[in-house]
Amino acid sequence: MRIPDADRIGQVGEGWKVANATLMSERVSIGASRAAARESGMIASAAGTWRSRPELRTPGLHDRMLRLWTEAEVARLAGERLRQQLAAGKPGPEGSAAKLVFARLNQEISGFEVELAGGDGLRYDDWTMLRPEHTNFYGRGPGYRYLRARGNSIEGGTSEILRNIVAERVLGLPAEPRVDKDVPWKDLPR
Repeated sequence: MRIPDADRIGQVGEGWKVANATLMSERVSIGASRAAARESGMIASAAGTWRSRPELRTPGLHDRMLRLWTEAEVARLAGERLRQQLAAGKPGPEGSAAKLVFARLNQEISGFEVELAGGDGLRYDDWTMLRPEHTNFYGRGPGYRYLRARGNSIEGGTSEILRNIVAERVLGLPAEPRVDKDVPWKDLPR
């Protein structure tokens, strides 16, 4: 099926530029999408369980809770700074770092919450197998959040790709050698 030229985004030959801009926007929307209140997002559920169920606490879990809460607060503040940079018209690769941190932190927090809840943490709260009209990541049980957080390391670009972006564009490390860098996709051997 041919797509009409009027539906093209950008100039001919600028498809990769458009795709990169789209991915950067997606990464920001995942990692630092909106102004968040202190102790919101995934850490809110873990902190709520921590406060309401003191019988589940151990010294080791206390240390982990404090570390995760602190990391969530740092990520929230970094996200606020990123949104301010974008509002000022200064986009950069920091969205990749924000998304990378978001994915790792959500996975760690959801794993902590499953562990904290014990046997109840293994329950999955909805087996309807129907696609929901909207996703409510935080209004579900720890089992759902644990399984859903696994997708965070894939959506918006895999964590491995984002680590390369941060290494090359933020830290200025040399790129990995690529013999196919200047070869058009259509000319790559398959």
